[in-house]
Amino acid sequence: MKRIAACIVCLFALAAPARAADDVRLLAQVPLVPPGEATLPEDVLAFLYALWPEYYNSVREGGFTRDNLRLGRIDLNGDGTSELVLMVDAPGWEAYPGNPFVVAQWLKGRWLAVGWGWGDEDTVFATDDASGGWLGIDGGKATMRWNGKEYRTEEKP
Repeated sequence: MKRIAACIVCLFALAAPARAADDVRLLAQVPLVPPGEATLPEDVLAFLYALWPEYYNSVREGGFTRDNLRLGRIDLNGDGTSELVLMVDAPGWEAYPGNPFVVAQWLKGRWLAVGWGWGDEDTVFATDDASGGWLGIDGGKATMRWNGKEYRTEEKP
């Protein structure tokens, strides 16, 4: 009986360091929703055409429309201006980690991509894993961390 108790105590002691690495807290879900009936703002349209000129509003293979977009806004760097998170939820765009999304910062009158990730509408969260004043992002199967210039994506183990 003493051996079983000792084994259990050892297992808990060994598990503690692994738990500490997973202590990143989810702060807020990024609300990725379809754009609805409203016309997309010109700045968002310009960003879409800059990123995917051959695919947005295209009938070619891999093309997608506004119906395949999911949009969200959240302030990731605490400057009082929300960043844009834009996800493509279209046939042929999904991969193992989910749907592709881009994080953009409003800079000099336009959206500037500052990170690329993968996730699903319901799995993208801002986390307390901050770096350089920018919150981390958890996309479900991958995390994103600010490196001083942009977000770097790392697949979760």
